[in-house]
Amino acid sequence: MPLDWNKPDRGTMSFSMLRVKAGDAAARKGAIFFNPGGPGGDGLLFGAIYGYLWNQADTTTPAGKALKALADGYDLVGFSPRGTGQSSRYTCGSNELASPEQYPSEDRSQTNIDAMLRNARLVAQSCLKNPITPYINTDQTARDLNLARQLMGDAKLNYVGYSYGTWLGSWYARRFPESTGRLLLDGNTAFAGTFQDSFNLQPLGFERAFREVALAYAARHDDVFGLGKTAADVYAVYNAFPGALKFTLQQYSSSNIIQNLYSNQSIPNISLQLVAARGFAAVIKANPEVKDNASLAELVAKQTYSGVPKLNAAAQQEALTMVDTYLAIVNGLTGPVELSYGSAVFNAILNNDTAWEKDPQKWVEFGNQEAKSHPLIGGSYTETSAIYWPAPSASRPDVPANLPPILMLQNEYDPATPAEGALAALKAFPSAKMLFVDDEAQHTAFPYGTDCVDLQVAQYFLNGTMPAQKFNVCGALPLPGEEQVYPVGKTYAGTDNLSAQGLHRAALGATPETKAELQLLKDIIKRNGLKANSLR
Repeated sequence: MPLDWNKPDRGTMSFSMLRVKAGDAAARKGAIFFNPGGPGGDGLLFGAIYGYLWNQADTTTPAGKALKALADGYDLVGFSPRGTGQSSRYTCGSNELASPEQYPSEDRSQTNIDAMLRNARLVAQSCLKNPITPYINTDQTARDLNLARQLMGDAKLNYVGYSYGTWLGSWYARRFPESTGRLLLDGNTAFAGTFQDSFNLQPLGFERAFREVALAYAARHDDVFGLGKTAADVYAVYNAFPGALKFTLQQYSSSNIIQNLYSNQSIPNISLQLVAARGFAAVIKANPEVKDNASLAELVAKQTYSGVPKLNAAAQQEALTMVDTYLAIVNGLTGPVELSYGSAVFNAILNNDTAWEKDPQKWVEFGNQEAKSHPLIGGSYTETSAIYWPAPSASRPDVPANLPPILMLQNEYDPATPAEGALAALKAFPSAKMLFVDDEAQHTAFPYGTDCVDLQVAQYFLNGTMPAQKFNVCGALPLPGEEQVYPVGKTYAGTDNLSAQGLHRAALGATPETKAELQLLKDIIKRNGLKANSLR
């Protein structure tokens, strides 16, 4: 691929994609490209994973039969967007050490604010030293994707995009409306506006998913977790933790409480983490002088976390994994600024695509405001590399009049891409229609496990059938270990005339192999969802 599509003689970049051919070559409709999000996510394996799942679908169910037909009728293509995976990789780095930070929503001291701003500057400076930085943007990626479509011999691009993938898909449709086929945009960014619009919604999104879904779940199972009988009671337990422990809960593993909000299957893990943190808090309160890893780990291992033996053992192991991160925060230990391709591409695309506020004081004020109103992650939004980044290198086209029908899929309480931004995007794209999963809080949905979602998505790709209304409501599935859905937020009236609960994930089969592949798919989407600021 050209490094710069605007000046192709600047050089080239490699672009990797992996195709699973349509099962029935005679019935081939085209190819479906998949993007897992990010930006910075590598979707190379997505075609292979979907190919396996859809070929194993249970054809005795309506959705399963339709998904199998998709595998028969379409090539399924995963790809590594420029800068990621098996394409030419883009990284950023500096030998300067990051400044230590404390929990941004509680420590709004000048020292901590200065640390956040310095770290944002170091990230920007480290990336701006890389000469290919201006060419890591969504416009260049959309043009790469257009060439990939042409190489497949297809007149139209068919596409499934998750999270940032909705931004990329909508950008492609703006840039190449005449080559846009069937697009599913799932977990929608505020792609009618700027990236700043999307990210400024995240403190709200994560706060309400945490309080109204995760903590409400813990309260419904107080007989197990013992954290309180109401969400407010559970929040009081959490809120009593010292700031360093709250910060630890957001950073200590790849399955911290923020990451666990991305998946409904991980909601019970948050209750476990709070049980572990409650015991951890008791240890550090009783032993404030202990600041070395071995001594603290020994005390944590002796702590009792629950009267339920299995929960106690699990919480003890969880607490032990918190020790290193907690002490690194308390002792102010940091490392050099080094961004892997995922984080590097993330920062480059965010800053190269659309304009951001450049005044540091405005970001301090925004962090102050969000630290009060949405404290889970709100204070961290002061740390924004965009402050120190030049003007965007990409130019986004306007929404054209000749857009084909686009299908959007959105969960009501999606934390990373809140519904407010998705609904604004729906309004701005006249040809789009939305499937909206009421009471669902995970990030992205498809494949979801109900006819209302999966069958309608499959029918869209098979024959172009769109939902009846501009806005169409589907019912949610219960959280793990529960038999009913507990409503959150508003109650939406809609057109759920296709059995909302009639599938329960059966369409993709129930063998250990298909379960493992489905979990791998969900893990990749979770890992590459539009990151909260605390995870960048």
